[in-house]
Parts: sequence; C-alpha cells; structure tokens
Amino acid sequence: MVEECVFNDSHACTAEAIEVRSNGNDIVGTNKGTMCATFRYRDFDDGHIRPQPGAHPH
Repeated sequence: MVEECVFNDSHACTAEAIEVRSNGNDIVGTNKGTMCATFRYRDFDDGHIRPQPGAHPH
C-alpha cells in the first residue's frame, strides 16, 4: 500500500525480495517497530513517474 515506492504496482509489491529491519525504536514486536529496507522512493513530476537511476524499464 506504499504508493511512493518504485516497487508498487497496483498495490502489489513487485520487488524480487524484501528486507524488513528494525527501525531502531526497540518495539520490533509491532508493525510500527519495523521498516522495509527495500523501499525506494518514486519521484513524481506533475503526475508522471520519473525513472530511478539504474532502474530498468519493464
């Protein structure tokens, strides 16, 4: 559901694999205590997605 991630494709994660890490708040037993280390920010420019450096188009 992270619309800002380059791996989001119609609310499905298209990453080959994901890595989930602690976010450093010592509450890893909840979703607020974890973060997706695979997340890459998708830049928007007037509603058009700009390709990320090194990204390969589908």
